[in-house]
Amino acid sequence: MPIHPSRVLCLCAAAIATSLSGCGTVQLKAVPPRNPPQLAGNWTLDPANSEHVDAAVNSLEAQLRALVARARQAAGRAAQQPPEPQRRKRQRPAQDGGQNLPPPPAGAGEANAVQEPSVEVSAPLLGAAWVREFIGHVPVGDYLGIGMTPGRVTVRTAAGAQQCSLGVPTAMTFGKSPANETCGWDGQAFLIEILPLIGPRLTERFALAPDGELAMTLHLSGHGIDVRLIRRYRRNPHAAPPVLLPTSD
Repeated sequence: MPIHPSRVLCLCAAAIATSLSGCGTVQLKAVPPRNPPQLAGNWTLDPANSEHVDAAVNSLEAQLRALVARARQAAGRAAQQPPEPQRRKRQRPAQDGGQNLPPPPAGAGEANAVQEPSVEVSAPLLGAAWVREFIGHVPVGDYLGIGMTPGRVTVRTAAGAQQCSLGVPTAMTFGKSPANETCGWDGQAFLIEILPLIGPRLTERFALAPDGELAMTLHLSGHGIDVRLIRRYRRNPHAAPPVLLPTSD
């Protein structure tokens, strides 16, 4: 059944409001903490202390297969259930005959029929897109540059630059679903969060480790998905952003 455009706008607004209110997510602050960590600068990858992307992707794909299996099992159980009127008639007490029972509340039989698409239902269609999004947010190359101003943060890798304005939510698309991106401080860590309308949220977390290295954590979580990838970077003042070659597009 087609979804009316106004319905889509309402759902998007609800998702944005949920993200801003901190319900189900971290309440990010636009103002840095007292004595904030020095995250800005040039960094190069420490491969020996960084987790492998393949392991995280394999874990994500395994979790998606489990979601798809659950969705198929639920569909099979639903197909075996008798129609709602038959189930209600069968559950009516014999001694009462159903004569003195109060009528069921309006829409009681439709409570489970009309609902927002769940991740389990969406996984067969959107799972591959979630995998691509996760891989696409892994920093490309050995270089990571972070620039910070009072209102904006720029994260630069070999693939280009990612900018985020503190305290200014940004509408975007994540895994073929409308999403909302916010960024800010959570204690001594800086976070970039992407909260989609359908599917798990993606969090990029930047924090200084006790040894002075920069720990970048990519976390895809929620609705049966929990995948985390940690990359470690050493400060390198002499590192320079890679030169991006022009394309023919």
